[in-house]
Amino acid sequence: MVFPACGFSFMEGIFRRLRSRFGLAPEIPPDSEREIVELPDEGRTVSIEKALNSRCTSDYDEDPRNFHWGMFDRMKRLSEDQVHSVVELARIPRFTALDVGIRAKEGLLTFVIDNHASGIERDWAMIESGMQHQAVGLVCAALGVGMAFRNLGKDGKTLSDGVHATVNIQLDAMKPSYGASFWSDMPPVEKKPWQRGNLPDPARDGTIPLTGALERLKTEKGHGQQPTEESVGQLLWAARGRTPHFYKSRPWGMTVPTWAGEQGISSVYFVSERGVSKYVNWHGGRPTHLLGEAGQADTQEISRVLSSFSASLGLVVLGRNEGFGRALWEIGYQLLNLLVQAHGLGISYRAVLLDEAQRTTLRRLGIMDPVALLVT
Repeated sequence: MVFPACGFSFMEGIFRRLRSRFGLAPEIPPDSEREIVELPDEGRTVSIEKALNSRCTSDYDEDPRNFHWGMFDRMKRLSEDQVHSVVELARIPRFTALDVGIRAKEGLLTFVIDNHASGIERDWAMIESGMQHQAVGLVCAALGVGMAFRNLGKDGKTLSDGVHATVNIQLDAMKPSYGASFWSDMPPVEKKPWQRGNLPDPARDGTIPLTGALERLKTEKGHGQQPTEESVGQLLWAARGRTPHFYKSRPWGMTVPTWAGEQGISSVYFVSERGVSKYVNWHGGRPTHLLGEAGQADTQEISRVLSSFSASLGLVVLGRNEGFGRALWEIGYQLLNLLVQAHGLGISYRAVLLDEAQRTTLRRLGIMDPVALLVT
């Protein structure tokens, strides 16, 4: 029997969940008995695309197909210097001067924003904090470091009058989960494998290292190659494409983490002279890569919008489908991925956190709640 929406054995999924729920919690030795892990030398050379295609979110159940794909190593640990290095490498380009940062203590990272920010500025701070979550995730994926989200609620948690925490992330040593490797450049290959869509299949490896790209990343690049339809497809995959890992026994891996595996917290759109399309990464129970119809929009209005943002090819628009902070963090994940992939492609681009007037304009195109975009 095959579960029709996901392509994995139904009984196998039930067995894995029951084993996780009723199994004994693994015993983790004290740090004094765990040796410091030696991270793989090639981590700093792992490409942008391979880091996007690989996964480091981890747990201790020793089974990548059960809950998280990554597997923490109970017998090894990270040094303080290794934790510090992850934080230092997880740089993001800033849109605002708002206080947004990371606090590190013994491998636990707390992501904080200025609690005084309100209205649209608070939205922007939440997005930038989400970019920091994802920067840590990408660095961990490249270096072969495990991480686990320790959620503080759908909107985060206020720590004091001036400080609001969005999420905690625990870092620790990780075992390889793609055979003997920490990385994969393969598409999803399960019983219902990758289904080609109307976009060119994305590249899942490249030549530009992820860690170096983050160091040089900017919110815009005016002097680069002209974006093409192929590069737009690569950008859309980077923002929300399917990858070969599992989550909760289901082949729902993506280039971004999702809250408890939920698939509809945010959406990605592409606006061009051809119309408004929605990016689709799952169709007919299979992972895919295509642009689908997003409703009718007035062609003159589309032209005005494209002109207002000085787009040469189009706009990749990120919209939220709910009002919780977690949707803004997820948009931050997608926005950082767009920026780092645009950098890797060497194209001209400009990222925008939308103000109220810009949001209103884009809503007229049928996009429910747009909050950020990339101009191509």
